[in-house]
Amino acid sequence: MGPKMAEEEFPNTTHEAFNVTLHTSLVVTTKLVLPTPAKPILPVQTGEQAQQEEQSSGMTIFFSLLVLAICIILVHLLIRYRLHFLPESVAVVSLGILMGAVIKIIEFKKLANWKEEEMFRPNMFFLLLLPPIIFESGYSLHKGNFFQNIGSIILFSVFGTAISAFVVGGGIYFLGQADVISKLNMTDSFAFGSLISAVDPVATIAIFNALHIDPVLNMLVFGESILNDAVSIVLTKAVFLTSAFCGIH
Repeated sequence: MGPKMAEEEFPNTTHEAFNVTLHTSLVVTTKLVLPTPAKPILPVQTGEQAQQEEQSSGMTIFFSLLVLAICIILVHLLIRYRLHFLPESVAVVSLGILMGAVIKIIEFKKLANWKEEEMFRPNMFFLLLLPPIIFESGYSLHKGNFFQNIGSIILFSVFGTAISAFVVGGGIYFLGQADVISKLNMTDSFAFGSLISAVDPVATIAIFNALHIDPVLNMLVFGESILNDAVSIVLTKAVFLTSAFCGIH
C-alpha cells in the first residue's frame, strides 16, 4: 500500500501523524520478520554452592582478623616488656612462619584444609594493607630533618639504586651467559636488578628507633627507603621501554 493510497483512505489524518504510523508499522514488521536471538539461560547457583562460598569468605575474614590480632598482641608484649633485642618486624615474620608450619602440619595430618583461607591475595595487600603503611610513614615523617638532608637522600635513593640495579642486572646477565645460573636475556636481567634494588630496611629502622640513633643517620636511611621504590619502578619501566624501542631482547 503506497503513501498516496493510504492518504486517500485516511483523509482526516495529517501528514506527520501518517509518517509516525507508517514508521511504527515498519518497525513492528521488521521485528516480526527478524526476531532477536534468545539470550542463553545462565546456570542458577544452587543454595549449597552459595553456602560454601559464604562459609569460605567468612573463614578468610576470620583467619585474617585472627592473624592481625595476634600480631598486635605480640607487638604490645614486646613493647611492654622492653624486648629491644627482638625487632617487631622479625617477631611478626617469625609468627607468620610458625602459623604457616602449623597449617602445613594440619594439612599433612588431613585434619583440615585451610589452603584457600590462608591464601594472601594481591588485592588485599594493595587495597587494605599498603595504604595505611604508606600514609603512616608520611604522617610520622619529620619534615625538618627530611628536607635538610634532601640532597644526600636523593643521592642515595636515585644514584645508589641505579648503581645497584646495573650491578645486579649485569651480574645476572653475565653469570647466565657463563652457565653459572639460569640464562636470562638482557631486558629481564636489568628489570630484575631494578626491582631487587629497592630495599626496605624495616628491621634496621626499627632498631634505630629503639636505640635512639642519631636522627640524621636515621633520616638518611628512612628517606632513602621511601624514595627508592619510586626509582625502582621508573628504572624497570625505562628498561622495558628502551628494549622495545631499540629492539633489544
